[in-house]
Amino acid sequence: MKRFLIIILFASYSNIVLSKGDLTRQKPIEVKINLVGESGKKHFFSPSEIKLETGVLYKLILTNISENKHYFTSMKFSDSVFTRKVQIVDAEKKIAEIKGHIKEIEVFPGFSVEWWLIPIKTGIYDDLNCRVLDKITGKKHMEMGMNGNIIVY
Repeated sequence: MKRFLIIILFASYSNIVLSKGDLTRQKPIEVKINLVGESGKKHFFSPSEIKLETGVLYKLILTNISENKHYFTSMKFSDSVFTRKVQIVDAEKKIAEIKGHIKEIEVFPGFSVEWWLIPIKTGIYDDLNCRVLDKITGKKHMEMGMNGNIIVY
């Protein structure tokens, strides 16, 4: 009887310990990133430097506050994260969810996208950019200042 009781107690304790590392139970940390710009003028990410920690669930909220569409692209970073989902949101209402590996997110003027991810590799990812063409200058937004760094520690 004692041996049976010890096994039950050990099994219960090990479940408690294991659930602490269960990444599906984390509450996401929100990181808000604005995509900003005006045709013929400067385009940029705000903030342009994003710091994240490995093993932590984040909800990147990408909000386009400009009159132009923008891309949020970092091939190096996208290869270094586990994407849980991407949600398309309209006025606080979810209208779509996308699951799987994400390489680039396009956000249209006045809208937000939520990218739920867990960084799995440390590094400095200096290839964050937007390669949309500016309507007036014909230059890519990245040539007009829309670049950034993602630092994962």
